[in-house]
Amino acid sequence: MPEYPAIVDGESGAYGVTFPDLPGIVAMGETVEEALAHASEALLDYAIETEADAEELVSPSRAEDVAAADGQTLVFISLIREKSKVEG
Repeated sequence: MPEYPAIVDGESGAYGVTFPDLPGIVAMGETVEEALAHASEALLDYAIETEADAEELVSPSRAEDVAAADGQTLVFISLIREKSKVEG
C-alpha cells in the first residue's frame, strides 16, 4: 500500500494536514490524531475520485525528497482501501 508524505501544522485545537504531492487535498482536526484520521479519509476520497475519472494516482514522494519547515511535522499516511463485503 502506498504511503504519502503529509505535513502536520498548527496548534492545540486547530491542526491541519497537507499533502505535498496532492495540492488541494487537506484535512483539519482539533487534535493531531483527529487531523490525521481526516487526512486518511481525504486521501482515500482522492483515490476514489481519481480512479472514477479513469486517471492515475500520483505516486508518493520518497521521504528524502520531502522536508517540513520549522514547527511542522512530516508524517506518512497509508492509502488504505476499504475491503469490499463478500456476499455469500
